[in-house]
Amino acid sequence: MNIVSSGGHFDWWDGMETFFVTESMVLKHTAKVDPSVPSIAELNFDINYTINTNKILQNENSLNGTDMKIEPVYTVRSLILSAIAVPFYYAALLFSVSPIALIGLFLNSIIISAICLVIFCFSFDLYRSKKLAFVLSLVFGVCSFIWPYNTTFWVQPLQALTLILGTYYIHKSLHYNPSFICHYFSKPPNNKTGIYFAILGGLFLGLSIFAHPTSIIFLPGFILYFFIVARRRNKNSKIFVYFLIALVITISLAGLVNYLRFDSFTEFGYGSFSSLEMHDGWRGLVGLIISPGAGLVFFFPLAILLPWGFKYLTNQNKGLAILFAYIIIINWIYVGTLSFDFEPFSWSGGVAWGPRYLIPILPFIALAIGSVFMKLSQRLNLKVIAIASLSIAGFIVNLLGKLVWYQYGIMYGWERESLSTLPNSIDIMTWNPYYSPIILHAKALIDGYVGTIQPEMYDGTSWNWVAYGLAPCSIDGYIYCTFGSIFIVIILLITAFIAVVLMKEIRLLKKPFNNSLLKNRHNRR
Repeated sequence: MNIVSSGGHFDWWDGMETFFVTESMVLKHTAKVDPSVPSIAELNFDINYTINTNKILQNENSLNGTDMKIEPVYTVRSLILSAIAVPFYYAALLFSVSPIALIGLFLNSIIISAICLVIFCFSFDLYRSKKLAFVLSLVFGVCSFIWPYNTTFWVQPLQALTLILGTYYIHKSLHYNPSFICHYFSKPPNNKTGIYFAILGGLFLGLSIFAHPTSIIFLPGFILYFFIVARRRNKNSKIFVYFLIALVITISLAGLVNYLRFDSFTEFGYGSFSSLEMHDGWRGLVGLIISPGAGLVFFFPLAILLPWGFKYLTNQNKGLAILFAYIIIINWIYVGTLSFDFEPFSWSGGVAWGPRYLIPILPFIALAIGSVFMKLSQRLNLKVIAIASLSIAGFIVNLLGKLVWYQYGIMYGWERESLSTLPNSIDIMTWNPYYSPIILHAKALIDGYVGTIQPEMYDGTSWNWVAYGLAPCSIDGYIYCTFGSIFIVIILLITAFIAVVLMKEIRLLKKPFNNSLLKNRHNRR
């Protein structure tokens, strides 16, 4: 679903810079962005601005940005995301296809699908229901605002994946519950199994910092949770020690990479923008929740159930509920107080679809909501109807974000709604319900606006990014625009056939696995 619905291109700025680093790794063998890589000229990208901005950030006291040499420079973009894309770039060269299209189609699509898989495994461990686990992974994948991000090269999906993977492995190290396809051992779990999972938990938490440095704010909660739960469950102290060792080693490697790039173990390239002085606002705390243009409840309506989710999850697993609450609240406070006189961009992550900086906590919200689903009865009642309605609303809202590239939706507001004449157009789109991106995308789709866009008209202007999308193709789907709707139907049929075959295989494998597991438990007793 993610590959079929992907636009096969990137976001208009951050993702392009990340891609240029990937291209520099492949063609110039450097982790700096090299201004001579071919895609920069092909896309007419303003690389001078990128280089000057990053030099100013890294040398704020010695440069004024007026007379700087255009040369390769390290950027603030995630190196790990650029590095993951390197094999895809080589594959594009091998098959003589566009690297942008290949990476745009597959990379974040795979990452988002991997998050869905982790949510499935985690949900099954928590709630012991395959149906619920499948529903939660599906709700996360197509009823939340993560879905349109398969047509981006932003790092937030990767950050979300590393965070939820780290949390899942920590949970597995403390709770040895073998689960269906999510368990990797045929023998009964033992202390070495716990150590193995603890090491993986520390590793992925450390990698989340490689993905984005804001993951540092979550570490105190994870360390405290692991220590307290391990002691209460009388676990071997070695498990916690191995977790800390893996975490410290990974963080040290991140510090070493920082030193090699910016001559400082603690500098990630953001300069003064990473200081606490930038957190002097409050509007984002409200906007991230209820603003029509960047509010969580509008782009993921099921998030309304979060208070009840924590209530039920606390009754089932208090420690995990507290950890999830810490992760969600600390991220909300950290992002919501960002200002640096550039609101709402600073906290909404704009120009983007929904509250981009809340993507790392979306998996935790989905898992907490799962406890509400567990309380539903089999019969049709008001609760079932309400949850189904919220799910359908989330699907429709984010389908709009998929069918129309978010940049074209904003462009519709600027051109057709004449918002470009106003100095605070993004502020209006954030707070005014009538100009919310959800409404703008619906109008653009109904009016057939994207089909009227002629990208060549914007060549040589500051709007040259219009050509980065698929206009004048009316739907933001690379496969649809390239091969037509019949090809999509064929892919979905093949996918459905593979899914049916896999489910049959799983059913055949499940019975003997469970029998041997029960026998081993009986022998231990």
